[in-house]
Amino acid sequence: MHMRAFDVYLNRGKLCRAGIGNDGVVSTIVNWVTHKGSGDLFLEVGGLISPRKEFVNWVHQKPLRVGDRVQVRILETESVDKPTKRRSSDPAEELKRKKRYVRMMAKEFGWKIQSQPK
Repeated sequence: MHMRAFDVYLNRGKLCRAGIGNDGVVSTIVNWVTHKGSGDLFLEVGGLISPRKEFVNWVHQKPLRVGDRVQVRILETESVDKPTKRRSSDPAEELKRKKRYVRMMAKEFGWKIQSQPK
């Protein structure tokens, strides 16, 4: 089975070949996160295998420096590197995250949340 994949390089050194088949998401992201003068510059390569609701990573918060060169080559291939990390979606954790988000947004908008009696 052919799939679209990313070959990801840092300063001409190959980091990984990432791909998830024909149902999901694969991403290569360069992040610059700054707050009050300090910051983090890092690379992420990961994705989601949709049918299994499984999150995968090939590169997790790889530190970068000014002057680094990140390259992504897009290709069709039959095989990719094994992810270095896998995490299945936990429905209970997902529900907690959603509730936390709704509470945070309600607070931000000055809304009051009322629960229905069981």
